[in-house]
Amino acid sequence: MTEINKLIVLIALAILSSCTRKRNEFIPLEHMTFENAYDKNAVKVSYYVLIDNPETSDEKLKNAINKYVRERLRINTSLAKGNVASLNFVFYSKTRNTSYFITHPERSDKMSSEEISNYKEDYIATYQVKKCDQGAEEKLYLYDAPEEIVFYSCKQ
Repeated sequence: MTEINKLIVLIALAILSSCTRKRNEFIPLEHMTFENAYDKNAVKVSYYVLIDNPETSDEKLKNAINKYVRERLRINTSLAKGNVASLNFVFYSKTRNTSYFITHPERSDKMSSEEISNYKEDYIATYQVKKCDQGAEEKLYLYDAPEEIVFYSCKQ
């Protein structure tokens, strides 16, 4: 009987610990931020972010990503620069594969490469903020779903 009680307690503890695990913990990969300056007057800045334990509901996940980007835009000064045309926030799920990038940069050489884009199964979304006439257009690309316009303030 005591073995059964121990088993019940262990199962209850396992259930409780899984219920208390934080959802949507965002881990910015600052060392992987890069500027695509093919056109020096239309620079695109890309930020990579891992999400530990992402929401399973698409709607909750979109809301969490939107909230994260809003907070980042509040403190980010890149869009104020005249030559920056857009910002991309690229989100991946934190997995055994993508955790490598928390402490390591991407690398590519002739023999091998370690790039986050190799882990397509861990890709979650891209949130794009693009400057336009006296405003901005913000789009969310979740998984392989069609783009969703989140915010639009461009002069018509």
